[in-house]
Amino acid sequence: MSLLNNCRFLISSRACLLFLCCTGLFFSLQVLNAPGAFAQKPATYPKGYFMFPIKPGQTNFLTGNMGELRSNHFHGGLDIRTEGREGLPIYAAADGYVSRIKVTTAGYGNALYITHPNGFVTVYGHIRNYNKTIGGFLRRQQYNGKTFEIDVLPNKELLQVKKGDIVAYSGNTGGSGGPHLHFEIRDTLDNLFNPLYFGFNEIKDHIPPTVSKLAIKPLDIQARVEGEFSRAEFIPQKNSSSSYSIVKPIPVWGQIGLEILAFDMSDGTHNKNGVTCMEVKLDDKEIYTHHLEMLSFDVGRHINIHIDYETAYQTNNRFQRLYIADGNKLAIYKTDDKKGKITIKDEKPHKVTITMWDAHQNKSTFSFTVKGELPSSDNTPFKPVSQATIVHTRVLDNVLKITAKNPQYPDGAAVVHVGKKAVTLPVSYLVNNQAVYLWDMRKALPDSVHVQETTQVFSFKKMVPAAQDVQFTMDSLNILFPARSLFDTLYLEANRVGDIFTIGKPVVPMQESIDLRITPGKIVAPEYKTRTGVYAVSGKTLSYRGGIWVNEQLSFKIREFGRFTVAADTIAPVIKLESKTPDRIACKITDNLSGIYSFTASINGEWLLMQYDYKKNLVWSDPLDDEKPLKGKFVMEVVDNAGNSTTFETTL
Repeated sequence: MSLLNNCRFLISSRACLLFLCCTGLFFSLQVLNAPGAFAQKPATYPKGYFMFPIKPGQTNFLTGNMGELRSNHFHGGLDIRTEGREGLPIYAAADGYVSRIKVTTAGYGNALYITHPNGFVTVYGHIRNYNKTIGGFLRRQQYNGKTFEIDVLPNKELLQVKKGDIVAYSGNTGGSGGPHLHFEIRDTLDNLFNPLYFGFNEIKDHIPPTVSKLAIKPLDIQARVEGEFSRAEFIPQKNSSSSYSIVKPIPVWGQIGLEILAFDMSDGTHNKNGVTCMEVKLDDKEIYTHHLEMLSFDVGRHINIHIDYETAYQTNNRFQRLYIADGNKLAIYKTDDKKGKITIKDEKPHKVTITMWDAHQNKSTFSFTVKGELPSSDNTPFKPVSQATIVHTRVLDNVLKITAKNPQYPDGAAVVHVGKKAVTLPVSYLVNNQAVYLWDMRKALPDSVHVQETTQVFSFKKMVPAAQDVQFTMDSLNILFPARSLFDTLYLEANRVGDIFTIGKPVVPMQESIDLRITPGKIVAPEYKTRTGVYAVSGKTLSYRGGIWVNEQLSFKIREFGRFTVAADTIAPVIKLESKTPDRIACKITDNLSGIYSFTASINGEWLLMQYDYKKNLVWSDPLDDEKPLKGKFVMEVVDNAGNSTTFETTL
């Protein structure tokens, strides 16, 4: 018997709760060659081994949990409240040694890694400052390297710690949205485990998960939800603290996918955390289970294929798909042979039950019925109106949906033009005085559509398959799609209007970066080339994306589709003195366009470490010898991403 068969992921009503003890193995959330393949990790959770890092022995509260759905990543640990302030002692969770100290402007900010004899590593993020021993070591390394941002790996014997030692103090550094401690438990391969499984009694949770919304999405061109080829959302009825339902059957047809918007809460807090364990039954048969019990650190952006990315982009609501979408290779699922997708092609009712658990084994159940309803081309009576026909189009997976509002007659066909061919499309259905037509994008990319005297021209340029290196070129634009850049087939739209390049739709996620070269609309004088770069355009806001000149083109990388332009930043950064004393000097540093690239300071010609809080645009001195007063000539230089620099001088 194979190891996979022997240690299979159990799909049962207790799958998410019992599979650890039944198999004796951990399953890793990794990107593998095939969905459903599981990577194993030995051992059980050593409950009681680790000490809670903040106010141990007292009730604590979370602002975020393991596996929570965040922007472009699964949350990798616990966010622990620190009473809305900085400076709470952080305790070493167990004996070990400091194996890494990392300081970055964004991300975890000031972070500390402690490796323990049992093979686990605890991580503490957004720290304000370290204890004297660790802080002194770090400062010497920063002075040796003459750098603020640093990533050091101390020798195993150098910084030993004991369980309960104060190793640092909580803060709000890096990308933190407020004071808290980010706490992780990893193995030496950077697989992240849910700390709540290690038996921390400081977190109390007797509250079952909450279901906010259900969404049902058609997954093929014949599918319908409530008679339409459209994603529909439903608000469930709450029957009790752990039971939800939708009373009226939902009419569907064809292949559909379920999505769920849900959250979890723990005792004594109003923070909405993630729900990481879900199961779906169709007519009492399990068809889908996922469990975010363990994360591989390098799969963060794969959250964008696990959720409905378009809805998240447009509404900031992260619906979890309860099926495996095309291009999803995360190994967190166990499904039937249809990958959790549901096909209804009879006119019978079918019971759906969604069960979800949190890490404390609180359970909620959500039940509803879907009923097969044959599609009809005439869902509603047609009422002629005098208004002009308005045509809207959008791509839903592999289908182009063409909607003609206020059609002049109900059975008028649409004509899709593909090159020199004209293809007649009949009305798929009428609804709310709108004629809807559906085109399978896998057949061909249309150039335009003509509907009842109205013509819409498309900017589709190329069908880009995933998992292949693909090159695209038009007059002033070159794009290279590396094989790992896309999750699924892309129907590339690209055009240029004046100095604005539109490349793809921002509602389509990317897995990895793509390479672009664009030719500016106007010739850039040689003296401005070093100050010229590519910027993402959002309304009137420009965000720097870089750019290196290759002949007369700017070469750059992006991980999001959208609108881009070329601009020159000729204005130097601004340095404003905030305060100065013999103990400390602080300045505000800002830039008008491309953003801060670097800053360097000195006192009497000797390099001086400056701490940086980008959220406050604030830098302040951190001398190697904090007993020695700052005295003499202070010089600071700030450079922006376009290469403009400003120098500030004062005497202390």
